[in-house]
Order: sequence, then structure tokens, then C-alpha cells
Amino acid sequence: MWASTRTELSRPPNRLRVLTLALTLALAAPLPRPARAAILEEIVAKVNNRIITKSEFEERSQYILAQVYKDHTGAELDQELKDAQDTMLANMITELLLVERAQSLLDLDKVRKNLVDDFRKQQKIESDEDLDKMLKGQGMTRKDLEEQLIRLAVPQEVINYEVKRKISVSEREVQEYYGRHVKDYETPPQVAFREIVLFYETATRPEVQSRAQGIIREFKGGADFPDLVQRSSEAGTKESGGLIEAMKAEDLQPEIARVAFALGVGEISDPIDTGRSFHIIRLETKTPRVVKPVAQVHDTIYNAIREEKYRPRYDGYLKKVWQESRVEVTPKYESLLRVSPLKPRSDGAQSPGGG
Repeated sequence: MWASTRTELSRPPNRLRVLTLALTLALAAPLPRPARAAILEEIVAKVNNRIITKSEFEERSQYILAQVYKDHTGAELDQELKDAQDTMLANMITELLLVERAQSLLDLDKVRKNLVDDFRKQQKIESDEDLDKMLKGQGMTRKDLEEQLIRLAVPQEVINYEVKRKISVSEREVQEYYGRHVKDYETPPQVAFREIVLFYETATRPEVQSRAQGIIREFKGGADFPDLVQRSSEAGTKESGGLIEAMKAEDLQPEIARVAFALGVGEISDPIDTGRSFHIIRLETKTPRVVKPVAQVHDTIYNAIREEKYRPRYDGYLKKVWQESRVEVTPKYESLLRVSPLKPRSDGAQSPGGG
């Protein structure tokens, strides 16, 4: 898999997001040029018939790293920076390879037109003339915009066509997945109760326990439990009548959970010793374990299975695309290609990718 799931090519498809970013990226990350163009600067990599120049790589790096600094802080920032730097050149190469792949899969003239139309609607640009004026103000041409939109949108469309659309999920797989993960779709039993809490120290324990027994006798003699809470409880829950809203067993002290789930609604417990206090509880409600039926979580399971299948297929597809292409990194810049579909990470993780 790709080292970072948050770099450009690893984000899920979102055409509106792509179009919103288009002008920013158009200025920040120029499209690599055909190799036959006049070369006036250093070449970082040759990708079949296209090149990535030093200035293009640096401009893309500045933009991506600025985004990382904007979106992350602390230890997460350090990891994101490393991931971005490790995958930067591999992402640019993969982007070019997928755009090239699209030439044999898609009608790119139609795609260009649709992308520009979508861009105009998203930016609320009324006419082609207004679009040209805006682009001129940005130092761009219509062709520049088209190429940037192609670069941004087409790689994911290729992945959708070549990988995602070929993934199928059967009903049997859904049922089997549900059986393996049924705990993920259940709500465990819960109880709600009112409590009276009496704190003690070692020396006062017998006296406090006796006082707790007296409270229980009062309740059984007809006293109102909320009144007993107000008169006797020493915990903060006193302000709410001692009420503890619905809780799972794992969220309660073990001694209290064991007693609470054994009581019937309306019943009162004997004093429960937690080691530093006695608790007297009266059960208010008890709800049983509830399991969502498979029909209710079908779409969630379906998508989870697709994702499980997608990751290795995506990795395999990228590896095949790289193997079938001519990718040459200039020796001076080989250290920039830290990970790729053909170059595993040194820490043993899988090669970069995403989608």
C-alpha cells in the first residue's frame, strides 16, 4: 500500500473538491512537460514520453508540504511530513502514468469539456469569455486549465475503471462477514439506576455499613428512594437524585455491575462495598443486548468488503503499470524516490499507493 493515505493520489474521488483546488494547483504544481520539449532546466525523472523537472517537483513539494503543515500538528505532523516526502516523487510519476493510461481508456476530448463545464459551474462562471478573463488574470490559458483538470481528475477515473468497477461482492460474502464481525453491530445490555453513596475509612467502615443497612430498612418500610438520596448520599450524583443513566457493564465498577445486572427493575441492592465506599442502588431500567440485523448494516458491510478487496488489487495494478512503463530517475535525484510500487519501504511496510 502507499505509505501515506493522505497524499494527492490516495484520497477518495471527490470531483467538487478536485475542481475547487484546480486553480490553486494550477499555479502551485505545473503539469510535467513532454520529453520532446526544449529542456531549459534539470530533469528529475523521465516517465515514458514525459519529464518531471526540478522546478515542477519543488513547486509540488512546496504546495503539498504547506497543506500538511496546515492540516496537522505535533507528532502527527512529523509522520505526515515524512510520508509526504517519501511519496512525493512516486505520486507524481504515478499521476503521469495514469493520465497516459487514460488515453487508451477514455475519450479525453469529452473528458476535458466535461471537466471545464463542471469547473465553470462550481466557480459560478457565467460564460467562456468570463472564464478566459479569469484565467488570463491568473496567467493561464484554457489549455493550461484543461491539462490541470485532467491531471487532477483522470487518475482516479482510471483507477475506478481499471480496479474498482471490477470488484464484486456476493451476498454470501456479506453474510459471512456479518458472522465474523457481529460484535461490531451489537449494543450490549445496559442498566440505569439510582444510587446512594456512603464513603468510609478503615476505622469508620463498620459504622458506615450499619448506616447503609438502616437506609435499606427505611426504603423497605416505605421511604421514597430519591428522598433517601437527598438525605444520605455523599456523592455528586446526589444533585440528580442519584440517577446513573444507561451504562454498559464495562463502564461500571465490577462490584456494582455484577449486582446491578442481577437486580430486577425497582429492586434495591444490599450495600455494595467498593473498597472505599458503600453503594446502595435501585434499578430503574434494564435493556437487553440488541444486535442490528444484517439488512440494517448491509451497505456498511458491502463497502467494508470492497475496501478489503480493493487495497491489494490497487497495489497490484500500480505495480503492473510501473513495470510496463519506462521510468528513469536522474541519478542526482534517485534519493527522492524513497518508496514506490516497485520499491518497498525500508521499515518493511508495503510500497506506496492509495486510492
